[in-house]
Amino acid sequence: MTKDKGRSAQRFDTVGATLVMLSATGFATLPILGKFAYADGLDLPSTLFWRFAGAAAVLWVWMLWQGRWRLPMRQAIASILLGAIGFAIQSGLFFAALNYAGAGITSLLLYTYPAFVTLLGWWLEGDRPSSPQLAALVLAFMGCLLTIDLSGASATPVGLGLAIASGAWYALYLTFSARIIRSVPPVTMTAYLSTGAGFSFISIALLGSGLDFPHNLPSGLTLTGIVLIATVIPIVSIFEGIRRLGTSQAAILSTLEPIVTVLLGIAFLNEALSIQQILGGLLVIFSVIVLQAFPQKRRGS
Repeated sequence: MTKDKGRSAQRFDTVGATLVMLSATGFATLPILGKFAYADGLDLPSTLFWRFAGAAAVLWVWMLWQGRWRLPMRQAIASILLGAIGFAIQSGLFFAALNYAGAGITSLLLYTYPAFVTLLGWWLEGDRPSSPQLAALVLAFMGCLLTIDLSGASATPVGLGLAIASGAWYALYLTFSARIIRSVPPVTMTAYLSTGAGFSFISIALLGSGLDFPHNLPSGLTLTGIVLIATVIPIVSIFEGIRRLGTSQAAILSTLEPIVTVLLGIAFLNEALSIQQILGGLLVIFSVIVLQAFPQKRRGS
């Protein structure tokens, strides 16, 4: 009987790990597909509008089918505003960075966000980092410095700055969203966030040069991939993976994402990283693993 339970738990963990890695791989395609969208003639506001509008449509259909779409008015408004401001700005910074830096470098620098989350927790809540976490913060900073290698053609100072800013803003967004929205089902929250972000980008597009539509088969396939492969499937997979594995283990497995992005960038975009940048990227990823593996000390503990 005990053996059967052990085997069942092992299968359970394996499924959770597989879902998290599937999610990481899906999210890893986003910067690659973003580069493809730019090459197909779609601008930033249009690309991100179609991403969030498509994701919101799929998630709303799912929620209506499940009957889980209702939120208290205050939470609904907060979720939409977080999407329209927090989520939209982070996505805008990330996609803007893709105009000036390679997909792999941009993804690696985005993954500085756990270090920023730790620093924000220390500053806002007095949650003092443990000794391993302090070491991880130093590693993350060193990794950033090594990744900022301007001797090659993979990035410009503007691109690197935007990529780091996207990581910092993402940390700010995560910190404050956790304070504002509590006990909202993750898929429901994502649908509301995507709705808000979609409104932001359609507004920017219409106030600017107008909304770009997919004008040929490649651009249509690229946007479909951004919606399904790089957004909806990873979101659903990561939430189910977290439910099975827990947040810390899922976060550690999610460090597969920038590695896959680097490999896809090499395979499909002919990107290349210097030895210095590879070492810097590994330090950033290792810092994420340490930050998730060791708990942050709560104030007064």
